[in-house]
Amino acid sequence: MVTINITPKMKNLAYEFSTDIIMQNNQYDRMRPTNIHNINERNTIRINRTYVGKLAELCFNEYLLANNIFLNIDDMFVIFEGQENVDDFDFYLPNSKTIDVKAAVFNNHRNLVVPIDQYENTPKNFYVGVKFNCPIKNNDYRLIYKDTFSTANIVGFCTYEELKNKKTINLGEFDCKAILLNELTNIKMLIDMFK
Repeated sequence: MVTINITPKMKNLAYEFSTDIIMQNNQYDRMRPTNIHNINERNTIRINRTYVGKLAELCFNEYLLANNIFLNIDDMFVIFEGQENVDDFDFYLPNSKTIDVKAAVFNNHRNLVVPIDQYENTPKNFYVGVKFNCPIKNNDYRLIYKDTFSTANIVGFCTYEELKNKKTINLGEFDCKAILLNELTNIKMLIDMFK
């Protein structure tokens, strides 16, 4: 496990992207519970969920940079028109294998989680788990602000095949494939694949 310091620049980039994509109505809405009808509250939750996902990608990129791996991340901030389009930025190994980064936000988040629609429709070769060091005690995305997080841990990674062997479960919001963060493979093994 490697700890990444989250810079103000990383926070600003992720927050600006998440605000833009949600307020322009260009992000697929997988949010539960569906009973949150207040549009402002709903948008706040969606912005913050998108924010932590994008921030996790930036944390992984920082780890790559620290290992002298320099990738073009310009596409990380491209917004495609329409809610049916999803932010599907991926990292690529030199052999073109894909890496998706997944965020574990709150203190009781102990799994790397891949929604089943993503797992089935846009599978990746590898999934990286990033665990935020979260000062918030409740699992409430409404309490997240741009400056909530100062560090995150790159915990490790798993393969598509490892998730394939896991049962499809529901952790409260949607069906998914999940693996415990403490079962992930050492991230250094994935870094070696870049060399």
